[in-house]
Amino acid sequence: MSTLEQTVGGIRFKSPLVIGAGPLSDRADLIVRAAQCGAGAVSIKQTAWSEPKPGVRKMYAKRGGYFFNPSDRRLNPQRTAELIRQVRESTDIPLFVNILGAGTDVDTWVALGQQMQEAGANALELNFACPNPPAKTATGGFQYGASMSRDPEMAATIISALSKAVQIPVWVKFSGDGTDTPALCKAAEAAGVGGITAFCSPRGAFPIDIYRGGRPKLADLEQCSFGGINGASIRPASNRVVAEAAQAAPNTPIMGGGGISSFEHVVETIMYGASLTFLFTHVMLEGFEVLTGLNEQLLRFMEENGYSTIDDMRGQSLNYLVPNSALDPAIGPPAKINPDLCRGCGTCAKIAFCRAIEMQGKLAVVKEEKCECCGLCASLCPVKAISF
Repeated sequence: MSTLEQTVGGIRFKSPLVIGAGPLSDRADLIVRAAQCGAGAVSIKQTAWSEPKPGVRKMYAKRGGYFFNPSDRRLNPQRTAELIRQVRESTDIPLFVNILGAGTDVDTWVALGQQMQEAGANALELNFACPNPPAKTATGGFQYGASMSRDPEMAATIISALSKAVQIPVWVKFSGDGTDTPALCKAAEAAGVGGITAFCSPRGAFPIDIYRGGRPKLADLEQCSFGGINGASIRPASNRVVAEAAQAAPNTPIMGGGGISSFEHVVETIMYGASLTFLFTHVMLEGFEVLTGLNEQLLRFMEENGYSTIDDMRGQSLNYLVPNSALDPAIGPPAKINPDLCRGCGTCAKIAFCRAIEMQGKLAVVKEEKCECCGLCASLCPVKAISF
């Protein structure tokens, strides 16, 4: 019999689905609702040691495309401690606390981590990912949390200091956008990190209204900054970062995410090396209730495919991952079209460079001698009528 429950880094999770740090985790009622709907854990919204100015929540989304979040509110240590107390009145769901110290000032990271441990956090999640806002340093300057991801030595120093100062697991969260993932993960593992939260959220330009002189499309804003891109569009890049992290730090638990909106996406991320998967945009737009369905579908998939535990699936795709230079250049068999499934939509015949597929009436036909076996047609076919 299959189960979604697992122990990762000394913490028991009822589900691999975790609500990522953000607008879904800065109020007690939201966290309790997540627990009721089947979340395995919640990462509490970023708690900052200091912030140069209060955050203002602004968002924009294209359903099925991307989610843009250039600015948001943050929590201070006192508010987070009260939030944990409120949550514990209703649920015992594991709580990560996402923290941001004052740049390279290690003492502020340690002090903040100790405060969150005392408040009742189950684990820390060091924010080495967020490009906004910058953290104020001891010397009076400002430094982004994401800058730590580009300095493996500094990252390791902070991780090591916190790991020695607290008794709860210390995780690190980073975006693989412009970072050396293997170097960072190896440094984190050597420094005693308890786990790695990995994804890839590139900084993007804000959506604009071309009919209003290029003004931002975000609510009432007349000005806007660059911000992190999330949602479906980042999933392939995020899975790449998860796989790199799993290869570089094989003895460290991985939590992966970025664009997950179905149980198939959850399985993909697990097969790339994650034990836990975090969700954000999908739950944000569709409601916490989707967690219940995802858990049910994931469990059904496991039972139907012979997986007893999450660990049985974890890392399977890494067996097929090789450097680009090692790829076999041999051309395989040509595409095959099932005439019983083909509905004559012509999608495959529209591929601009392809000379192998043509429409004969309402049926797509392959000229085998011209097929390069690239596979694009099979991935585009809406009824899965093409195979290789």
